[in-house]
Amino acid sequence: MQIRWPVAVLALFVSLFVLFGGYFGFQWFQTEKPIRETVQQTAHVKLEKMDVAPDRITIQLRPDAQFSLISDYIPLRKTILTHGGSRKVEIRLSDRPDATLTEAWNRMVFGIREGIAHGRFTMIPKTVKQVAEREGIQYRLGMDKNFVYVELHRGDHYLYQILPLSQPEREVKDHG
Repeated sequence: MQIRWPVAVLALFVSLFVLFGGYFGFQWFQTEKPIRETVQQTAHVKLEKMDVAPDRITIQLRPDAQFSLISDYIPLRKTILTHGGSRKVEIRLSDRPDATLTEAWNRMVFGIREGIAHGRFTMIPKTVKQVAEREGIQYRLGMDKNFVYVELHRGDHYLYQILPLSQPEREVKDHG
């Protein structure tokens, strides 16, 4: 039996086209399109970039000054997670801080991280309030079972921080 090379190569290309086309079509209709529609329906945020890989989804969002981590981000994240399936989802926010917000955050972060690390969550609002009042910064705080949400606003500048409550393993362990 003799192989017809042109037919075999054509069959290979058609098979690959159908398989990869089916994969990318499924990915578009089941993951990318629903996420894009969800972001478009969410007020005060625009999709800048989305990267969908077989094991992870990375999304870059640009919120405006009226965006709220508590009322906008939390429901948006839940919906995106349902569309992502078993993939790890990473959502990045492009905020618009000025030097005062950045410096205030750098002073707050120690108290916030200490509160998270030791489970003293009431320490977090005290730390944020102390620094924010000194600098004339408006703030909003929130917390759910996975994250602490910190919003800082000053004029038309804003800074959003989302900190996980579970800390990854550290190389140096505290046995004190």
